[in-house]
Amino acid sequence: MREICIQTSTSNDHKRKNLRIVEIIEQNGVTARAEKKYSYYVSEKSPFHDAQEMKTWMEVHANVFNRKDRHVSIKKVLDPKTGVGQMIYRVIGSFYVVQDLHLFAVVFMHSIKFDMLSPHGGHPKFQIP
Repeated sequence: MREICIQTSTSNDHKRKNLRIVEIIEQNGVTARAEKKYSYYVSEKSPFHDAQEMKTWMEVHANVFNRKDRHVSIKKVLDPKTGVGQMIYRVIGSFYVVQDLHLFAVVFMHSIKFDMLSPHGGHPKFQIP
């Protein structure tokens, strides 16, 4: 059996977008659940009047564009009492986009969480919230 749930949301001011995908697979007495989350926050610098103005601003503010490097973390846990194994992979970072003389700063977070139930774990079946 395989179940998939997809949820999306966008803030009223369109600056934040979230996507969540939950997938549950049951096979041979083992239940696996994968939850993927993608979040983006966009902020905009003031529009420029021409390409030269934007280029000058970018040269003056070159250090601003050296944003914090991406941060990656991986966490693995196994609960011997319940038989639940879990792995969480998370990436946080940022990038810039230029479109029609507008500069956008985009901050993102991607995470993937995997849960595994052993056939003898005795843990109840996962439910999609």
